Amino acid sequence: MAVEIKKLRNPSVLFFAALAAVTLAVALLSHSYFTDRAFYLNQDRYTLQRLQGDLATYRGGSAGPVGVRVSGGGKRTVRIGADDYVIAKTSAPPLPAAYTVAYPNGHRYAVEDNNGMLLSYDAKGELVVDIAAYSGGVRIDEPIETYLPASLVAAAYPDYHRAQGRPGFLFLALAFMIFGWCCFRYERFQTRLFYLSPRQLLYDNPEPSDFYYFMSKAGGIAVMGGSVWVACQAFVSG
Repeated sequence: MAVEIKKLRNPSVLFFAALAAVTLAVALLSHSYFTDRAFYLNQDRYTLQRLQGDLATYRGGSAGPVGVRVSGGGKRTVRIGADDYVIAKTSAPPLPAAYTVAYPNGHRYAVEDNNGMLLSYDAKGELVVDIAAYSGGVRIDEPIETYLPASLVAAAYPDYHRAQGRPGFLFLALAFMIFGWCCFRYERFQTRLFYLSPRQLLYDNPEPSDFYYFMSKAGGIAVMGGSVWVACQAFVSG
């Protein structure tokens, strides 16, 4: 019994137990983030909440719901609050997808699909570019429109909804974390890395020094710290 308790107090056992718990928690909590297809309106991320007949309802955290209704003639109406934005597809294959967006204030825009990138044009045919400035999550400049035409088209058509994040970075971060721990904790691992290094070929009968072991531990700590940054990159949309 005493031996089992001693094993449980072993730093490596505690480390890998904590790492397994954190990995499981991240996997469970982030599953929907990486798998649910979403679109953005301004800074709010929306995912499908309910599909009922020709009406799809999307939710975006604290933001209000967005409804998308498919009408006759290929038109789609995006309802945000009390405002309706009417979108119609104006092209057919093999031509690139093109759309018109009618705003409740009477403004009309054209949107074209340029290899998956939606570009907006005003009534004069000029490219619409909206560079937003935010402070504390609140927009502080005056927008061209409340919602950009390209964003409304992306909301209306599921083909433009995308899975978010880059989960591969989580696996990379896990590998870095384990490697960093081994560099920090295990002298045998540090020694093997020394003999695998091309630098040892420059000397006769090389032996790792105390300074080498110290730097291995410091490097291990740095790698483990860097692995947290790598894990955060998984949640940055690429």
